[in-house]
Parts: sequence; structure tokens; C-alpha cells
Amino acid sequence: MKVLNAYFFGFWAWLVFLIVVLGIILCFPFTSNVRTTRLIAKKGVTIILKVLRFKVRVKGYENLTDASSILVANHASYIDPIILSAVLPPQYAYVAKRELKHVPFLGYIVRKLGTHLVDRFNARKGAQDIRRIMTSSQELDSIIFFPEGTFYAEDGLGKFKLGAFVTAVKNDIPVIPVAISGTRQMLRSEIWWPSKVPLTITIFPPIYAKDVDNGAEGIAEKSRSLMLGEINEPDLKEKSFP
Repeated sequence: MKVLNAYFFGFWAWLVFLIVVLGIILCFPFTSNVRTTRLIAKKGVTIILKVLRFKVRVKGYENLTDASSILVANHASYIDPIILSAVLPPQYAYVAKRELKHVPFLGYIVRKLGTHLVDRFNARKGAQDIRRIMTSSQELDSIIFFPEGTFYAEDGLGKFKLGAFVTAVKNDIPVIPVAISGTRQMLRSEIWWPSKVPLTITIFPPIYAKDVDNGAEGIAEKSRSLMLGEINEPDLKEKSFP
């Protein structure tokens, strides 16, 4: 019976997700700007969570700033950006791998949401992408990075890439670390059947370059330390993945 209930919930969750996402996409052609598009997506994701009765606890919401900032979060599941979209205000833009623009439907969605796409394999193009992101961070958008770059089924916090932190230092804007707990258990890598578990989003106070030693590396280390203390997973900084 327990197994049957799990399969029933998984089927119901995907059905609700697909119906709501289809409704969101149908609204996109009628939105006048990217923030309106993000607000529609936020409301749609909120509906999904309420219908499926997922409990999302948010701690430290008051640490978000109205000014430009760079938010860095641990990456544990495909649904991390979706959960953050329900929590964060619409001025936050994601940074994602450029390959997403070639994925049917998903490419259209990330473009409409104003997602910044970065080339991970061509160093020159990747540097150009970072410069473009730096320019954006000086305007209206704040930016969301997953500094691990990817995620795995194994529990743990991986090594951080420094792009987000270098961007913050060069633009003299704060980094806001965010710890996501529960999404790995909700939808683990290589498993497409979701589970119903409580989720917690912890938003830490902004970190400024002037308050730490070693610039970008110092901010990255402090951010990792805060996340590790909250997510209760091992430190995989020294582990190599294929």
C-alpha cells in the first residue's frame, strides 16, 4: 500500500505540474516585460505547491535586499530553481548552462524568464557571458548562481566555481548565500518519481567583499560554510566526479 501511495502521489504531482506549467506558458505571449513573466511563473509554482500540499519553510526572508545582489545557492535537484521561484521576488534572474536553449519548450521558458545562459565549454565565450552578466547586475536584475555548476544523487555540497563571487567583487555588490534543504529527497538525480517531503529555504545575511579576506575566494568559503551548517550534508569539496 505504501508503494502504491507513492506511485499515486508521483503521478498526481506530474499531472498537476504539467497542467499548471502549460497554463503559465500560454500566458507568456501576453506579458509585457520579463518581471511580469516571472511573476506569473511565481504564482503558478505557488499553486503547484499548494495543490500538492508541500510545506516550504522560509527562514531569513528579511535578508534579501532591494538593491542589486548575487544570490548563491546549493544545487541538489532539478526542482531547485522552481522552488526558489516560488520564494523569491521577480527581480532575480537565473544563470544556467547555454545547452538549455536547445531543449524543446524549456529553451523558450528560460528565454522568456530572462535567464542568463553561460557557455561551460568554450573559455572565451564563457568569459563574454560573464561580462554580460556583470553588466546586467549593475542594472535592475539581481542574479542567482548555483556555484557547484551541477548536482548529483549523492548527498553533499560540491566544490564551488568562483564566477559568481568574482562577479560580485568586480561590481561591488553583496553575495547572499541560500541553503536549500529537502529537494534532493523530493526529486533525486536520475529519479523522476517525486516524493513528498518538507522543504526549507534559509536565506543568510549579505556578505560584502570588505568584510572578508581574500576577496572572491573568501566570500565563497564563507558562503560554503554557512550552507554546510544548514543542509546537514557532507562536504564534497575535495571529491572528483566523472
